[in-house]
This record gives sequence, structure tokens and C-alpha cells, in this order.
Amino acid sequence: MEHHSIKVAKEVNRFLTENSTVPSKPFITESMEADLLDSFDTIKVLLSTLGYPLFDSLKKKDIKNSEILQIKGRGIIAEGDLVDDGFVVFKGSQVTKDATPSCHNYLISMREKLKENDIISENNGVFVFTEDYIFNSPSTAGGVVLGRSTNGWTKWKDKNGISLDELKRK
Repeated sequence: MEHHSIKVAKEVNRFLTENSTVPSKPFITESMEADLLDSFDTIKVLLSTLGYPLFDSLKKKDIKNSEILQIKGRGIIAEGDLVDDGFVVFKGSQVTKDATPSCHNYLISMREKLKENDIISENNGVFVFTEDYIFNSPSTAGGVVLGRSTNGWTKWKDKNGISLDELKRK
């Protein structure tokens, strides 16, 4: 169980795992492995229900295309989705290179932190997310992406142009 749990947690990459070594897979019978995987699925559901989505994937490929939201501005396009613990911006999403002069300091600081941690890196005059990243709100995500204050609830839209606010709040 430990081997599988750590392996899945590292694959999902949603939280930092402190255990730097993955235990080797033990030899167990096929029926015992099936029972353990069934128990793991139960644990995964319980943890998610209790607000600890340790093993829930945030990968873009795991989300229906109709639920993927976009934000556009200043020559960039970013994609994301509202999740239980915030708003995820997907790997490959673009970020404006420069923030506006009126941009809040916390957004500028967050952009710098993402650069320092190689979560965003420069590519052809814009920054690009190198991995999926969860923000605490759609507005913070939108602000970092656009380099200015923004109302993420109205700026993030689905493929039909319907805002996140209309999709989730109304």
C-alpha cells in the first residue's frame, strides 16, 4: 500500500512529498494486490471527501473539454479549471511577460516566486507554465496570467464564451 500511495502521489504531483525514496514494490499475490488497490480507491475517495485530494489528478487530459476555461489578453492564452481547493492553471498556459504599472505587489511577488521556482519560464517573449499550478482563487490566477488585477470570475470563460461566474454561481 505504501509503495502504491507514494507512487500515485508523485505522479499526480499535487502536493510536495517529503519521502524522497519510493519503497520498492513488494511481491504479493494477484488477489492480494487487487484487494489492496480496492482499499486504496476507498481511501482516495474518503480523503477527497474530507478535503484532502492527495491522489486526485489535475491533469488537463483528465478534465472534460467542456469544463476547460480560458483567459485571453495581451497576446496570450491560458487554460484552467475551478477545483475544490482553488483554481488550477494548466501546464503550457501562457503568461504575459510584463506586469502593468498598476499591478498589485502581491501579484508581482507571486509572478517572481513562480519564476524562481521554475513553475513558469520564458519562451518566445512570454512566460509559460511548466507544470499545473493551483491558485487560491480564479482572480489570483487571472491576475498572475495577465499581469494586472482582474476579476477571474468574469474573465475565465468556457469555449462558448460563458464566464466562470455564470457557470458556477448562477
